[in-house]
Amino acid sequence: MTTRRILIIGGGVSGIAAAQLARKIGFAVRISDRAVMPAEKKASLVAQGIEIKDGGHNDSHLADVNLVMISPGVRADHPLLLLAQKANLPVESEIDFALQNFHGRLVAVTGTNGKSTTVSMIGHIFDRLGIKSSVGGNLGDPPSAMVLRGDLRSTLILELSSYQLEQSHSHQAEAAAFTSFSNDHIERHGTLSAYMAAKWRVFDWVKPGGVCLLTKDVSDAAKSFGMVRRTDVTWIEVSGRHYEINAGISIQVVAHLTQRTDLDTLGSLLDNFKGLPFRCEVVGTISGNPVINDSKSTNCESTCAALAGLKAPMILMMGGKGKGESYLSVSSWANQIQALVCFGASGQSIADELSLPLKVLGKDTTVFPTMSGAIHHAVAAARQSGCGILFSPGCASFDEFRNFEHRGLEFNNTISGALDKTLDGILQPKI
Repeated sequence: MTTRRILIIGGGVSGIAAAQLARKIGFAVRISDRAVMPAEKKASLVAQGIEIKDGGHNDSHLADVNLVMISPGVRADHPLLLLAQKANLPVESEIDFALQNFHGRLVAVTGTNGKSTTVSMIGHIFDRLGIKSSVGGNLGDPPSAMVLRGDLRSTLILELSSYQLEQSHSHQAEAAAFTSFSNDHIERHGTLSAYMAAKWRVFDWVKPGGVCLLTKDVSDAAKSFGMVRRTDVTWIEVSGRHYEINAGISIQVVAHLTQRTDLDTLGSLLDNFKGLPFRCEVVGTISGNPVINDSKSTNCESTCAALAGLKAPMILMMGGKGKGESYLSVSSWANQIQALVCFGASGQSIADELSLPLKVLGKDTTVFPTMSGAIHHAVAAARQSGCGILFSPGCASFDEFRNFEHRGLEFNNTISGALDKTLDGILQPKI
């Protein structure tokens, strides 16, 4: 009997979860990773019978392999992936591998912004209804980890990134949602059109008779890129502001899966929904005014959404590693900005675009090389002007930090000494 040997390209969270699951069900498992794994982590995996090839990918890592699995970060032009395809080896994503024996109800959610909040809202409503569900994917646990633990429930709500959608086969979903679309991940997909095509694949997952949900903005963008709507599903457009859209999609998804028509009642179940960390999260006050940590903001659309939710002007902090998009859309919310404080690799670029339209309205713009310096200035400016601080970077975090969570934690740590008190809650946008 031929040994079932799987090569997993990428030793991140999803790759390791898939490796452990594959080992449990009888595969010989090898992980190929570009980085050098920490010794303790590597030793733990080796003790589980998983072979580790770290410190760089090599053609020899494909030896005796009869299945290749790719982690979300693996590009379509990865040398090992191209070699595997040339050798006609089957290739699966972690999502595909985990869901191969899943026969429950599936909901798939994507979007440039809002997808994490939306899947969390759907799970929250189900929980309030007494319906057990699992929430994961790009947010939280990869499905392989749920299967491995044996707690993958019969209703699964998956957040899917464009990377995961690009890699995965279609799965039979009851409903799919596309929450928002803006300039993002061009370095991975090459063009905005290719990014839209990857996101639009979420609707291929919906079984005939299912529901596809999107916003008018997504619909308009899709038309401009020539995306075609299926005719064997129901299409629902949800309108409103950022938070309203997430809630509206969540309510419609639950209504479809439960065959309920009392949308207002379902909506009331979100009254005690607590937002996710680093997504317009109120972390405290300065002189009685809120300090909001929106570190999850990695593009201008999300910064505009945060500004739209403010009840009074605030000191806006933006910066990090830009994605090549224009920042001018932020100027549409100039009345919500008391002053602009920029930082990081793209801080000067942001200031160059926004300082003139803000100056016309008497708003100051300052630039700092690091986030830490920007925070200290923002605190002083907030005290002087008697307003709060909105930390909504509008850029990736990779100039100074590992990810947006790391950035969010560092923001909290740096500003903590200036806070009157810490708060546990989330700023709800104006309805």
